Amino acid sequence: MIDQQYLSARLSYCANTGSFTWLPRPLCDFVSEERMKAWNTRYAGSRAGKVNSNGYLLIQINGKSYRAHRLAWLASHGEWPTQHIDHINGNKLDNRITNLRDVSSLENNRNMPLLASNKSGRVGVSWYSARSEWVAHIKVDGRQKILGRFKSKDLAIAAREAAERKLGFHPNHGRLPAA
Repeated sequence: MIDQQYLSARLSYCANTGSFTWLPRPLCDFVSEERMKAWNTRYAGSRAGKVNSNGYLLIQINGKSYRAHRLAWLASHGEWPTQHIDHINGNKLDNRITNLRDVSSLENNRNMPLLASNKSGRVGVSWYSARSEWVAHIKVDGRQKILGRFKSKDLAIAAREAAERKLGFHPNHGRLPAA
């Protein structure tokens, strides 16, 4: 695994924008001077990375793909994150260091954006057609907990939001990610 020194000799990270730019790479990275010149002519000074099917920016270094948000953490803090990197605003491509935090899996899951498949417009709120009522639910300690059944969607949302606050969910949880 690469370290901060190796990374900073090959990529420039702008903490204010979250972008990575390729630096000219040294001869020791190549089998020949010819290949080094070709690579540097083509890539040095250009933006690094490609977006994968999950919406994260990946940067390939020495044949290994790294998620850009983890490289941003390494570049800024001098060490690899110990847990999960959470994009605070929900935008997977916003790799500004102020938008990233090293958190547990539980805390990361408490800052999830609204999924495209959600039909109610709110995480943890669903319509139960058999009883013609709204149901609010939340996952606690790996188990689904029913918060209540309601005649109005607004009451179900209020119950869900109260439970989120009580359990320490991030305020952005279940919201659409920032553009």
